[in-house]
Amino acid sequence: MKSESLQDIILRVQEFLSNHNTVSIASKDNESVWAATVFYIADSEMNLYFLSSDKTQHIGNIQTDENVAITVYKDVEDWQSIQGLQGSGQVSEVRSSDRDKILADYIKKYTFLDELLQNPKDDQEKKIAEQFSSIGLYVYKPNFFRIIDNSISFGFKQELVLKDDSWAIKS
Repeated sequence: MKSESLQDIILRVQEFLSNHNTVSIASKDNESVWAATVFYIADSEMNLYFLSSDKTQHIGNIQTDENVAITVYKDVEDWQSIQGLQGSGQVSEVRSSDRDKILADYIKKYTFLDELLQNPKDDQEKKIAEQFSSIGLYVYKPNFFRIIDNSISFGFKQELVLKDDSWAIKS
């Protein structure tokens, strides 16, 4: 594979994020580590936005230490098909002034939510609809991404690192 430019690699990460729905977030507190998988949306800066209750283990951990690691990948059955994204960064709660726009984008990506929020079909959906407007909305701001793509070659990777608010290829 020929060497790709910085813009090519950024575009590859952006496309990967837009073509997937779930991210696993690894967090830690003073005693243990924890991983949780959540639905997300991504913006053009490759920030990931997700909903989660402040009563969950991972959000409790993030309130102690905002540094996390993430993975986004598709489940496959052979090692040659493994493609994924690994990253590290910080998570914080979204400012209330940005909440409505981000939630609208979230509903646009996950269209099933619009129907659920407008016409919940059962008690479980009613509970989700009632909690939707008040559930925590968080943003993952990356400082590192690693693309893994065994379909190119075993162990193939490309890495981006954020330096002085700009992405660079990690060498």
